[in-house]
Formats: sequence, C-alpha cells, structure tokens
Amino acid sequence: MSRLFGCMCSDPERLRCTLYGARESLVTEGAPLGWGLAFFQGGEVLLQRHPKPVTGTLDFFAAVKDLRTDYVVGHVRENGAKAKLENTQPYRFRSWVFAHSGSVEHFDAIQAGLLEHIPDFLRRNVRGQTDSEHVFHLFLAFLHDAGKLDDTTISTADTASALSATTLMLDRLVGSAGGKPIQASMIACNGRIMVALRRGRPMWLRKIQGIADCPVCREQKAEGGTDRRRFPHEHLRSVLVVGEPKKLGPEGWEEVPEASIVAIARDLTTSIQPIGMPAIHV
Repeated sequence: MSRLFGCMCSDPERLRCTLYGARESLVTEGAPLGWGLAFFQGGEVLLQRHPKPVTGTLDFFAAVKDLRTDYVVGHVRENGAKAKLENTQPYRFRSWVFAHSGSVEHFDAIQAGLLEHIPDFLRRNVRGQTDSEHVFHLFLAFLHDAGKLDDTTISTADTASALSATTLMLDRLVGSAGGKPIQASMIACNGRIMVALRRGRPMWLRKIQGIADCPVCREQKAEGGTDRRRFPHEHLRSVLVVGEPKKLGPEGWEEVPEASIVAIARDLTTSIQPIGMPAIHV
C-alpha cells in the first residue's frame, strides 16, 4: 500500500496555516519504505524524493511547513518496487507531477501493450520499474493525443478526461489479462490546476475558506511571551485531498465519492465527476 496527498492554496506564504488543522491526516506510521514531495516555486517544479526506509513515523506537515508554495503533492510508499530514486514518487515530466497509490494487476503481462499506447518521446522518459510511472506516462500520452501536454491553460475538464481515459485503458488492458478493474488513487498537477481520482481506495477532501484565528501565526508571535491578539487570514483559501489517511482529525472533511475524479481549478473552485462522465461543480 502507498498513500498520497495534494494541496492547493491561495497564498504560498500560508501553506502551513492551511494544513495545520489537517496535520493528523498527514502522519504516516509503520516505517514507510520511502517518500517524496513535488512543489512549485517561481514557475519551477521542485522534487524532494527519499527512497530509503523511514524509521518510525513520517510527518508530512513537518516536512512541508517551511515551504513557500501554493501547490504541493506528496506520496509515501509502504511496499512495491526496489527502493531507488527513479522508483520514488511523485514523478515529473515538464510541468506535470503525478502520484499514484495502488498496484496494477498483471502488470508484467500488460506492460508491453501499455507501452504501445505511449509515444516514443514519452516512453524514453520512463526510468524506473514501477507500474505507477507507466500509469503516469499513459496519462501524459492522452494529454499529448489531445494536444494539451504543454498547454499552460489546459482546463480541469480536459485534464480529468485524460485521467479518466487512462483508468479505462488500464481496465481494458488488465481485463484482457484476466484481471479486475484497477483500484487506485491518483493525483496530477501542473502548477495551475490539480485533479485527483478515487477508485476502490478512501479519499477525502478538505476546504478552507478563511481562518478566523490562525494558531500557527499566534504561536510564532507569542514566542517568549503571551500574545492575545487574533491572527485572522480572512481571504486565505485552500483545498486539500488526502488518499487513504489513517486519521482525519478535526471537522471539515468530505468524502470524495467512489469511482470519481475531483478537479481543482486555478481559482480553487472544485468539481466532481464520475469516471468517464461530465463534471458536476460543488
């Protein structure tokens, strides 16, 4: 099993403020085998990938609280391919980052057929041995086929369509090998929009529409004394998606419907659609 999360927020200086109330959902126990982060700063994609096992717990809130970014994707691996950097998620191609949780049944049997659907220039970018990296490149292939791979203004609808097509193609390939429809969580982001897919694995969504009194900022200001002022962030907004959390913590969570895709636009509006169906704004 592996787990993942993605967050978009309206102020890169306030990422930790938006995540503080959800920090329990970002803790992984059980000595994970590796983990990684992808985030965006100044238009650049940055990766922090740690392929070696972790002793004890992994606290993603502690790992991201000092980042200055408005988009971040994280992944923790609890089993799977050999622990190497190229097998460690999130994966990146140009502006796109991707995380996948779940295994593709009969992957060895369908790998060659899957690669036939991926153009050569994308196929050459596959550096590891994981099914997840192949799933990412199949997603990129559908973006390429639609002429959207390098489109900086790509819509959430077109992105969700590519992720849906990826899932349905995998279902066909796995089915031809005698397997069942895939059970997975996926997140894709290009530094402007984010889409997340849930099928067969838990996924939850948490939205922030302003903070009346930020405990993070209050604690910082109160160091060495007592500060009774309120620290509001009235205009701060964020959307957090967490796949397979051990805990959720305080209120404010809503479950992503089974077999659906949640899309987060640049203005942080969200829409949800069943896999293979048009979006419904929520």
